[in-house]
Amino acid sequence: MAHQSLYRKYRPQTFPDVVGQDHITRTLRNAVEEGAVAHAYLFCGPRGTGKTTTARILAKALDCVNGPTPDPDDTCENCREITEGRHPDVYELDAASRTGVDAVRDEIITKVNYAATRGGWKVYIIDEVHMLSTSAFNALLKTLEEPPARTVFVLCTTHPHKVPETIHSRCQRFDFRRIGVDDIVGRLALIAGKESIAVEEGTLPLIARHALGGMRDAIGTLDQLSAFTGKNVTLPDVEGLLGEVDSARLIRVTDLIADRDAAECFRFVAALVEAGTDVPEFVRGLTQHVRDLYVIAAAGEDAGAVDVTAADMNRLREQSARFDPDRLARMLDVLGGLAGELRWAPDSRLALEVALTRMARPVSDLTLESLAERLATLEAGGSMSGAARSVPATTPVEAAVAPRAREAAPAPRPEPAPTPAAPAIVPAPAPARAPVAGSGPLDVAALRRAWPDVLREMKSGRPMASKAFLETEVDLDGDTVVVEFPSDRRTPMRAADDAETKALLRECIHRVTGADVAVRYQLGRGVVRPDEQGSTSDAIAPPTESAGVQSADAVDVERMLIDSLGAEVIIEHSSEEPGKG
Repeated sequence: MAHQSLYRKYRPQTFPDVVGQDHITRTLRNAVEEGAVAHAYLFCGPRGTGKTTTARILAKALDCVNGPTPDPDDTCENCREITEGRHPDVYELDAASRTGVDAVRDEIITKVNYAATRGGWKVYIIDEVHMLSTSAFNALLKTLEEPPARTVFVLCTTHPHKVPETIHSRCQRFDFRRIGVDDIVGRLALIAGKESIAVEEGTLPLIARHALGGMRDAIGTLDQLSAFTGKNVTLPDVEGLLGEVDSARLIRVTDLIADRDAAECFRFVAALVEAGTDVPEFVRGLTQHVRDLYVIAAAGEDAGAVDVTAADMNRLREQSARFDPDRLARMLDVLGGLAGELRWAPDSRLALEVALTRMARPVSDLTLESLAERLATLEAGGSMSGAARSVPATTPVEAAVAPRAREAAPAPRPEPAPTPAAPAIVPAPAPARAPVAGSGPLDVAALRRAWPDVLREMKSGRPMASKAFLETEVDLDGDTVVVEFPSDRRTPMRAADDAETKALLRECIHRVTGADVAVRYQLGRGVVRPDEQGSTSDAIAPPTESAGVQSADAVDVERMLIDSLGAEVIIEHSSEEPGKG
């Protein structure tokens, strides 16, 4: 006896058997029960979601010996004949193989006016209706609009956009959804139990995800696996046959990325390759996993955009708490680039290892996103690497700045008299200022980050006026923005010191930051001015026209440190003040 495919053997025969389409089956049941069945329906949706099956169940509900009834008994002769496809009053036309107008005329138009012979209702089921030619659609229009009494048309299609609007307007449309992973897993478990198929834990969710919402595809895959494994389906068999990756592996490698454990990531890839796992398929699975984490972290699990089992949802919820949405978004960018790179990469293993390292240790990546991630981690007091890494005695920034500072420092003079002490570089503590009034989160740091955008905004309106603000810096004094011009740019400061330019500058600051502030100009940044008697000054004072300025060496050192560290510094140095020993 020939083997009957499982998807045919377990095809739903009544409305309650249909999985994942409650919004459609409930509507049809109510229509049958209340005698409000429409003359034409358009069933749309992906393959394997129950369109043709639901159409046959509707025919049973109308032609059952107890009908019309929303609950056909599925045991009477009419129901059995509909199931077997040989009922004389239920016509099934495959439009994919019979697309011409002659098929519509011979099968439908010339026979539609004859009364039903057995069940009382005539039902026409046209599968893949979008394949009909334009002439066939035109020939069907009149019959579809005014069919004889007790005649129902059910048009099924996976491409509703290819069906003419004139057909749409004559039908009630029902959209079949992709079936959820939980629903598919439940149905597969039921079939496996009835067919005595032993399935290892974790295999059914893999099959369900591979089916992409199609119940028929999922059941067909289970049938194929049972034949391949002798009704003993294991996780390696599913991974090898389908290329799907177990969720436990995806959670494991994501934990390694969260721990910033690059060494263990290399060992994970080695085990993955030795097991024969397809690297592009693994990347697709990891991308989907990170996407689910991103949705949960950004919108919560109640958003309804994550289709996983309840057990996997619990694991996703726990793991998403280890990431912030910005880091997950960067991981998705890296994985997207990796997916494209794998098409041409000569060594897919190396490409995967590099991508995992970039996600685990952004210190090895030089993109803007990785730098932002490193800054956010440092601001939060975190570490950019695993706990086993030792802290160097000198930071990279200090190591880079120290040689430049030594070169810029003045050389000691050969006079026998004691020379002044070498300039001491002391980081200036950032003054704690209140945010600008009415500006929300704007503070000194936010203002300085927004200053280039303010100048670009100003340049778009008045290019000549914006040139006066080259090499300027900004500070806050209460609710006033202080624009600091270099000491050698007195003329541009005077040129910008008019009411119109200041009004434009305030407007540009408001556009970029949303803050309404006053504006004040200042010549030169706050610096140490040597006293005339040789004492050491501890304060920072802005230079005036009558006061002295820093030495050229001190200015160079300060500018060099500001360019390297992005922070203000105090340069302490000794000078003799007149009148004091």
